Amino acid sequence: MMLNEFTSFFDNLEVIHKIKHVWSKFQLSTYENDSIIFESVCHKISRKTQKLKPIIIQLGQEHLYFFKNKNPHGMLLLTVVVMTIQRNEHGVMIRLLRNGQYIDIITTDAMLLKQLLAFKCLQTTFHDEFGVTKMIGKGSFAKVYLATKKQTGAQYAIKAFNKEFMLEQFKGKESLENEIRVMRRLNQENLVHLHEAYETQNSIYFVIDLLQGGELLARAKTNPFSLDTLQKLMYNFIKALVHIHSKKCIHRDLKPENLLLKSKESNVDVVIADFGLAAFLGEEILFKRCGTPGFVAPEILMYKEDDPFYDEKCDIFSAGVIFYILLTGKQPFQGTDYKAILRANKNCEINYNIKQIQQSSPKLQELIRKMLQQNPKDRPSAEACLQHPYFEEIFNKNDLVEIHENLIEYEIEHEHRLQKKGSFDSQVGSMELQVRTPGLNGRTDTIGSLSVCSGQGSTSRLEKPQQQQQQQSKFSQFCQTMKTVQQDASGNSMASPQNKKKDQQDLHKFALKNSYQQKQMSKDDDYVNEESAQLDAAIQKLNSQSPKIGLFKKSASYKVPKSTQE
Repeated sequence: MMLNEFTSFFDNLEVIHKIKHVWSKFQLSTYENDSIIFESVCHKISRKTQKLKPIIIQLGQEHLYFFKNKNPHGMLLLTVVVMTIQRNEHGVMIRLLRNGQYIDIITTDAMLLKQLLAFKCLQTTFHDEFGVTKMIGKGSFAKVYLATKKQTGAQYAIKAFNKEFMLEQFKGKESLENEIRVMRRLNQENLVHLHEAYETQNSIYFVIDLLQGGELLARAKTNPFSLDTLQKLMYNFIKALVHIHSKKCIHRDLKPENLLLKSKESNVDVVIADFGLAAFLGEEILFKRCGTPGFVAPEILMYKEDDPFYDEKCDIFSAGVIFYILLTGKQPFQGTDYKAILRANKNCEINYNIKQIQQSSPKLQELIRKMLQQNPKDRPSAEACLQHPYFEEIFNKNDLVEIHENLIEYEIEHEHRLQKKGSFDSQVGSMELQVRTPGLNGRTDTIGSLSVCSGQGSTSRLEKPQQQQQQQSKFSQFCQTMKTVQQDASGNSMASPQNKKKDQQDLHKFALKNSYQQKQMSKDDDYVNEESAQLDAAIQKLNSQSPKIGLFKKSASYKVPKSTQE
């Protein structure tokens, strides 16, 4: 057994000395339900002889599949696999590491494969590829930085997690892996997009969209929304929930602080951010009870171990609370402290006798009442909400004013009440009500600098090619499409990663150092300036189109051997 010297934050130390291979047993059901986007005849480097051995690889949505002699040999879940690029006598080599084991792959398509794996694995070259300007946000578990990708000049928000701090949190490592998995599975215009993820000596970094519009609630306070604007905004918001729920995912922490706007020009292009408490139904649930008092669905507050688990209707309730706040400027659940708010929230005590509601259309009133039903069975699904008569004027089947002062008072009073927590919730472990503060706030004029940085261009979402899935065919047909691999890949130019000194620096120190050099450092490192200044982001679209990318045919005829391990 040969262990690599690199130990990842996500490695399972309990099995690291027990396993012999980086891949796990080939699961036919997983393979058949996957969609293959890349395939190649290539070679792996034998760890015993250092000679090349021919293999076939297929890249799916979350797994890499290995075949030897036309037979399935194993598969690798890529979510927290570490990818490094090296060069040896055989050419450019892609190394994939997990739990102390690794596989070295040589292919003539190394550049293309590396580009695809960059969206599915962890990389280690953050400080080589990005220049950090300053801190622009801070949440319960992460800090957010403004950074520029050196190769393209594109600007991104970098969500940084300190590894030591996360290890101290209850299920901190597992929750971080879950957040990566959730964000990679979701891809919709009204959801914040995870472009890449990196791991360095001290931190885990998420490269995400840099949104110019700031927090939704801050915009509403300075420019209260008309009923027409509110209708379009809620439509886009619920449209995003349709996508999330179609993936069997529940967000569980919808609140105004987690809703950002794409640009300063539009009041309706809302984006859902922070998926730290999201989960997939039918998969392992790390935290059973989570959310923010005043927004969390009653069934989550009432949930007990061994109860039937709640479903995606919990998000509809939270969306209804946000709808109520944006319409009236008031929180539906009133109370003098954390305990009182939770009690009102749990009992679903809502006052609809407010002028803004009474003067609104009957269609609006009906929808908001349905969304805020205490019993989840009485609430509509996200798709049913979109088809409600309230949205009939703007509904697209392909998508399946006295509130200004109220909003200001709401934000101040609600935060003050929640801070008066007391000892109401005594649950522990996975049953404790998990509450998190988001770090991404859409502002860039914060503690790293006293001046406003600017860039050129506009933000854009990483666009993945959408191609129609082909029907499966026999494995022999797949093999006929393969070409013979060239052993010398020296024509590909890719620098090997270097263990430079700056790679070992913590990002927080790195950003602060830059800020001091620019003489733009704030006196209070923990204070996030609340004045809103907008930054024109320059994010270029990454063109990954290639004849090798697409949905490929898979085998439906072979039998999986009893042992698929080497």
